[in-house]
Amino acid sequence: KFLLIAIAIAAIILRLAGILTLGVDGELEKNAFEYGHIAANIADGHGHSFDFYGRYPNAPTAWMEPLYSYLLAGYSLLIGRNLLGVAVIHAIIGCVVCWLIGIIGVALSGGFVGITAAGLFALYPEAIFHPQKFVPEHLLLLLMILIVFFGVEYIKTHQRRFAVIAGILCGIAILTKVSAMSWPVALVVWIWFSKKISRRVIIDSVLIIALAGLVVFPWTFRNYVVMDALIPVRTNFWFNVWRGNNPYATGTPRYFDKNVIESNMPEEYIKAIRSQLTPDETQREKVYRQLAKEYIGENPGQFIKLSIKRLYYFWTRDPTHPLTGSPLYWGPWCLLIILAATGIYSVRNRWRDYSFWYFIIVATTIVYCLTLVLPRYRIPLIPGLVLLAAEGLQAIFKMIFKTDTVGADG
Repeated sequence: KFLLIAIAIAAIILRLAGILTLGVDGELEKNAFEYGHIAANIADGHGHSFDFYGRYPNAPTAWMEPLYSYLLAGYSLLIGRNLLGVAVIHAIIGCVVCWLIGIIGVALSGGFVGITAAGLFALYPEAIFHPQKFVPEHLLLLLMILIVFFGVEYIKTHQRRFAVIAGILCGIAILTKVSAMSWPVALVVWIWFSKKISRRVIIDSVLIIALAGLVVFPWTFRNYVVMDALIPVRTNFWFNVWRGNNPYATGTPRYFDKNVIESNMPEEYIKAIRSQLTPDETQREKVYRQLAKEYIGENPGQFIKLSIKRLYYFWTRDPTHPLTGSPLYWGPWCLLIILAATGIYSVRNRWRDYSFWYFIIVATTIVYCLTLVLPRYRIPLIPGLVLLAAEGLQAIFKMIFKTDTVGADG
């Protein structure tokens, strides 16, 4: 326990050093993307609204998931609109996630895996420099690792209160990032693989999914009342599908010159699309849905090629992104993937222990490879990958030193 705490402290020191090295430039609206603009509107008393950078009148929106923007708005009201404090909060979250990864690793496999996984996360360069990125993945990481922590406790103790907590956290995660919609299902699959199926387990599984839905429901109801449409969480799914699948698509939001994909589209094409758009957010989403469906239907071969590209970009290096060309970025990622693959093989007889992450990895890969990829979309996979990488390192050390255990008691 002391060693895990020491690693977590080292993790926050490294992240704070990263903040001091790179600095935090700009205010809420400038550096936090759409989340920052929406947060500023909330703080100014305009509610969860957005003017799409002045393109349309400011109006209630479901363009982004609500939770991160509301948290930024609360910070803005209490502290101000400089984002330095938010970056520090992100660093603290990284420290907590690091510690919890270690706790889970110990519970799943023993001291070596727990300590190694925590160490890998503490030292992982992308995680060190990520606090300066003002996106909801920070909160999503914390929620994921808490869900796994309480999932482990439920599997060990069979106490319903842990299933209740995990279900509520799943709902909160969905309000943080819509990609977490697969998490309640992944949690139930993990529980079913890990425990003997019984009436109680079935009831608790239904409870997890129901509680996640109940947490999300007020936001869905708000969207229905305010926007007169059934929008479970957010509206811009089809906009992103269109950005990833159009005559000028690379499969990512950017072109190979690192600029946004729209900047490389002919002006006539952009004008033709914008002529169909109105200030009604749901109407615009319908336009993008029609455009994406038409392109995919008329160009199935190109859609398959783009999906294969996205698969490659997601698991290797995205050549359209301005940061991923650095060896400091892709080198550690490739090493992590190799070690995790080794870990997957080494725990093949204990695959149920990692079935939650296997489900998440597969579901995340499929969704983004069919739509649009960004390097940060794979950040929620890192906890599972570092645990599997730690398993891989343990297997390598066992083979080298011809021993059955490597620090099993920590």
